[in-house]
Amino acid sequence: MENMKFLVLGCGSIGKRHLRNLLSIGTKPENIFAVDPREDRIEEIKNLGISNFSKDYNNIIQEDKIDAALICSPTNLHIKQGIDLAKKNIHLFIEKPLDENNENIAELKSLVNSNNLTVALAYVFRFSPLTQKVKNILSNNTLGKVMYVRGEFSEYLPDFHPYEDYRTFYMAKKDLGGGSILDQSHIMDLIGYLFGEFKEVYAVNTNLSALEISTDDIAEMIVKMDGGCLASIHTDIFGRGHKKCLEVKAEKGNIFIDFLDNTVSVYKSDSKSIEVFNKFSKDFNLNYIDEINNFINSCNQKDKVMTSLEEGIKTMNLILAAKQSHKSGKKEIIEA
Repeated sequence: MENMKFLVLGCGSIGKRHLRNLLSIGTKPENIFAVDPREDRIEEIKNLGISNFSKDYNNIIQEDKIDAALICSPTNLHIKQGIDLAKKNIHLFIEKPLDENNENIAELKSLVNSNNLTVALAYVFRFSPLTQKVKNILSNNTLGKVMYVRGEFSEYLPDFHPYEDYRTFYMAKKDLGGGSILDQSHIMDLIGYLFGEFKEVYAVNTNLSALEISTDDIAEMIVKMDGGCLASIHTDIFGRGHKKCLEVKAEKGNIFIDFLDNTVSVYKSDSKSIEVFNKFSKDFNLNYIDEINNFINSCNQKDKVMTSLEEGIKTMNLILAAKQSHKSGKKEIIEA
């Protein structure tokens, strides 16, 4: 890792977080290259001690040997930029979601496979110790068959970045790949990670609020999983009193994960008791550091990437099927 050179493409809030974390784990500033078209963000990059920057990533990848790129640009650019970078044999860390659609994904997959590249999708909640606690509980099978899960991510868009006008944020703009169903897809990825393949979906994906946006602001999905489990998935960007939670109902008990309270509660029917696990770190940035370390180790063939390109595609297939279900008013089969 010491000699790897990184390109961070897009230096908004998440891009700057990754820049800071790369520095914190020992990456030399001279081995980090940053790209953003905005002058104010260029100044913020300089303040982090990074002197290699540009407004155009082509200037950097043509002149410098970049080992890995972190794509933190607006959603609608992810696959296009991924293809450009993969042609240069650059490993890819792609912020969620994969893109606004799966167009040109075959070309990206072909380049990744032929050049033997690592691709990681940035679904950071997989790295949460709460998620891993639930993964262990489920793998031990002490609660029996899971029959139903419900996940919810609900936040008020103007609170995402209170330091800027939400109407200028990419999340408010359809043409940049914003919106609830795409940006809040963490909960979809978590359900896929914990409970298996998505098979069918019936969904509503629309705009209900008075927010001045051109995107959807709510998604409500009923998803059939391959093991027979039924999943209810809710996202919105107008909810007050934010929620990031997941509820599991199984034969012998229930699990409730609250990512904001930082707790996992387990109800066991045999003892009619509730056990609450709450000894988790409150520093969520540690999950981002674990995420970037996993990516780096995967690039160096020391670890398996936690969220692969294929898994990112599966989540995109759910999103696209949900959008189609809203249009058709019918249940839709999710592409495998």
